[in-house]
Amino acid sequence: MEQMHREKRAEFEAVRAKLFALVYRMLGSRAEAEDVVQDAWLKWHVADASKLRSSGAWLTTITTRLAIDRLRHLQIERATRSGGWMPDPWIEGLAPSAEDLALRAVQMSYGVMLLLERLKPEERAAFVLHEAFECDYAEIAKILAKTPANCRQMVHRAKERLQRQGVPAKRADPAAHARIVERLRAAMEAQDRVGLVRLFCDVPSVISDAPETVDAVATADQIATTLSMRGPGDQMETVSMNGMSAVAWMRNGEVDALLDISIGEDERIVALRIVTGALRLAPATRVFGRAAIMRLLQPVSSQAASVTMRGHFPVDIDA
Repeated sequence: MEQMHREKRAEFEAVRAKLFALVYRMLGSRAEAEDVVQDAWLKWHVADASKLRSSGAWLTTITTRLAIDRLRHLQIERATRSGGWMPDPWIEGLAPSAEDLALRAVQMSYGVMLLLERLKPEERAAFVLHEAFECDYAEIAKILAKTPANCRQMVHRAKERLQRQGVPAKRADPAAHARIVERLRAAMEAQDRVGLVRLFCDVPSVISDAPETVDAVATADQIATTLSMRGPGDQMETVSMNGMSAVAWMRNGEVDALLDISIGEDERIVALRIVTGALRLAPATRVFGRAAIMRLLQPVSSQAASVTMRGHFPVDIDA
């Protein structure tokens, strides 16, 4: 019996990171994803594995269905909140975890994750499984207990709806995106208001978890004025956020805000997403805040009198 439990634990751990990546894409919450994956483990623990044709397929199916049920409740809760809701940003650590690597393998930008909230739970599941995990419609049909034709229609509708909301038909070029993010970081660091104005289109959209800026529309001039208001101890850093470059606004050694952008065909910024919630920013501070950097530098502190890092922390910005 003990040997069987060890084998089941090993089978689950082999796919745990993939399951977490799936649920995180579904729910936009790290804590909720952990809870759903734990629920999947409890169901797997009592399941009769000898009757299953594929343990991986069974776990994917049960986890997706648990995520759909959880998402139905979450969307009702989020709709009643007075402030803005945004997904938890994912900042990859210096030593990537299994979850980091799984998320890197199924990249989905932060902007797309935000807009996924507007899809119905089953529609979102079908879209994530097809677009991020490359499941075919027959596989999705088994997971959702629908026909392949129905699943194809759901994914098609989801794509059309997302494109109407501003998701481009093709993924942005990571190199071009990273180049604009670096220009944004440098202009903010230098408090270059004119340079900031030039980076944005005339009327970009601004979305934030701060209540006063939810789905706001501002001119490039207004945004530039706000982003150039840098305090004496503030510092701007480039980080990898959900697989794309973003700007971290550091204040007193902690992350005060994360800025994620979308660029148009002319490489001007058409959308700005600002994450300011303390709970959402806490994992980012743990990854590259002052305490994390001091821990990183401690082994070499005796070999150098001082170390200065400006502009970039040693984070993989091309993940």
